[in-house]
Amino acid sequence: MFLMFVFAMHPAFLHGQSEWEIAEGVPAAEVPGSAETPSPPSVEMPKVSTTLQVLGDAPGDLNALGPVSNISQAEILSSAGTYGDFSRYLQVLPGVVWNSDLSNDVLVRGGHPTENLYVVDGIEVPNINHFSLSGTSGGFASMIDSAAVGSLNLRTGAYDAGYSSRLSSLIEVHLIEPENERQSGSVSLGIAGAGALFQRALAHNGSLLVSAHHSILNLVTNDIGVNGVPTYTNGLARLDLQPSDRDTLSVFSLSGSDSIDMTPCQILSATSDVQTQYSGWRTTEALRWGHRFAERVSSDVTASSSVTRQNINQQQQIVDQATLGICPSTDLLPTYSENSLTGISSLKYEMRADIRGWLVSAGGSGNLTSVNDSVAQPNGQLSPFSADPSRSDAVNVQRNFSTGGSAAFVEAEGGWSTRWRLLAGMRAESFAIAGGFALDPRVSLAYRLSGRQSLHGSINLSSQLPPLMDMIAYESNRSLRPIEVRQEALGMRLWQANWGTLDAEGYWKSYRREAVSTEYPSLMLSNTVDTLGQAFVWLPLTSAGTAQARGLELAMRAHWRSRMQGLVSFARSQTTYRALDGIRRPGNYDIPIVANATGNLRLPLGFQLNLRETATSGRLYTPFDLADSNAQSRGIYDLTRVNALRGPVYNRLDAELERRIHAGRGVINIHAGAENVFNRGNFMGNVWLDNCEQGWACSNSGEPFVKVDQIGRYPVFSLRYEF
Repeated sequence: MFLMFVFAMHPAFLHGQSEWEIAEGVPAAEVPGSAETPSPPSVEMPKVSTTLQVLGDAPGDLNALGPVSNISQAEILSSAGTYGDFSRYLQVLPGVVWNSDLSNDVLVRGGHPTENLYVVDGIEVPNINHFSLSGTSGGFASMIDSAAVGSLNLRTGAYDAGYSSRLSSLIEVHLIEPENERQSGSVSLGIAGAGALFQRALAHNGSLLVSAHHSILNLVTNDIGVNGVPTYTNGLARLDLQPSDRDTLSVFSLSGSDSIDMTPCQILSATSDVQTQYSGWRTTEALRWGHRFAERVSSDVTASSSVTRQNINQQQQIVDQATLGICPSTDLLPTYSENSLTGISSLKYEMRADIRGWLVSAGGSGNLTSVNDSVAQPNGQLSPFSADPSRSDAVNVQRNFSTGGSAAFVEAEGGWSTRWRLLAGMRAESFAIAGGFALDPRVSLAYRLSGRQSLHGSINLSSQLPPLMDMIAYESNRSLRPIEVRQEALGMRLWQANWGTLDAEGYWKSYRREAVSTEYPSLMLSNTVDTLGQAFVWLPLTSAGTAQARGLELAMRAHWRSRMQGLVSFARSQTTYRALDGIRRPGNYDIPIVANATGNLRLPLGFQLNLRETATSGRLYTPFDLADSNAQSRGIYDLTRVNALRGPVYNRLDAELERRIHAGRGVINIHAGAENVFNRGNFMGNVWLDNCEQGWACSNSGEPFVKVDQIGRYPVFSLRYEF
């Protein structure tokens, strides 16, 4: 499923913050030591301006989960091609790809966008992005200003059993902490909007953090070139208190709203003939109480509530021959409307104890999901998957119900020498809406070979329900079972030295009980044909699909004195699936080769150059059935050739300059650059032009479809004042 406004909007006006910083005075990494293998003498390294090496845990520590990507705020804000959006920074890590340049989706190891869990300071947040739809965890821009992010972790294999299971990854966001007993903040202005952040340390180890951001283009125009302009506002607040020596209290709030009206004109340009009006808001509130019973025993109680609401209306433009060359202002056929409200309330209890060097944790959680959805396709639609000339799926879905879920977990992490580290856990979850139950074990083991090398391996099961909207679209879909994935991974820290680290990891994932279409045997929900510019398509589904993903990932993080730092990643992978027809096909996110290089170089006169180079295999796509499509003057996909063709190689270079200027008690950060410097027309997909013969937007070949490219070259500029 793909909303037409997702591909049509220009991302230069939509993505997250574009402010950048230089981290002053960050010491370079040291080589970890070992009891059996003494470390070489430590050498004091010069200070660096940014920290692009992602070294994970502190030097000398051995983590049972292997090297973990511990990304700092400075890395995010000083990276090219990410607009300062931390989700986009994750896209440069090995094993991660993205759906298109237009979104900050994080697709991990061949997984679908729904397969990621976002956790902010220990609080599970269903979605942290603006303009996010059902069936994805990504969007146009994050609701969290990256200036409020202290660090970021991406865990692609086994992770803490206390968190809800996801099939691909856990993304942990740690907000900044106040420095000393003082206050600080920043204000920013740029193409992404205007924002402000304020933090202050409070008495008795308390702290306050607030931030807000608002788009500004809607104040000066009502059209950014796509017959519409996005509007969004977000706010974040966190209050930490310590009422006693044994108790801590944390209050968290994140909310955002967004809207856009789009009226494309297909007969004058290569866009959809579907108009869209969208508005939405989402919020997460949480309260957490921590209590320390003794020096080695503590507990947390967390209560949270999340609400997501969106309103969508779509109409198909009916072209009148008498108005050739003029976009019709009337004759609109209503095709889709949605008014959805989903609320999730949860309560979680966890107890932890340090027993002879082993951290043991156990607990449970419960949640209540309330759904009030209204979906209508009053006139039905001509399915892009079928040559049937009659409209179908004229549905009117009304769902108003509540359902629940519960979980229990236990986990232990520790080691029996300085060389071995083990994590073992079990999570049991129940899903009332489908009457499903899942038991998800996980084991991860790390072994230190020397002070410079280590091995790690893991095996885990994870379970997750299909997107809620798909489960309620048809009554039969309520019986869909939780999707299950088994993942095995084996990796090695090949080398760690003063100059950086070199890591390698191989993985194998096997999915079962994937949701597949009962109408179209070659379609799987997570690999549905990307219908660029089409209206929503809901399908009757059954849990009978399988999928596999495997790959090898390499990552090198390095620095040279205080002048140059960088991250180079490479991944070789394969993702395939089997739907009801039993034929193995490439998955939508099968990108066999992905290579990224990102880094910065300090220049004279206080300037810093940030660069990013990305090269990947081309995007897969499903061709149109030209005979049926031409006969009916509409795009009909050839479902016997799902993902059978691959577009040209994707390649993009981003370059940006930044400069910090001291001004009074603060610092002004000036950031300017360009994305896609060479203006490459990277392939996104093909769109069918129903009115091609009446207009002038046909392709050069005369066929009534044209190639849609990713974003072209455009400038990036922003100002941030930090005080």
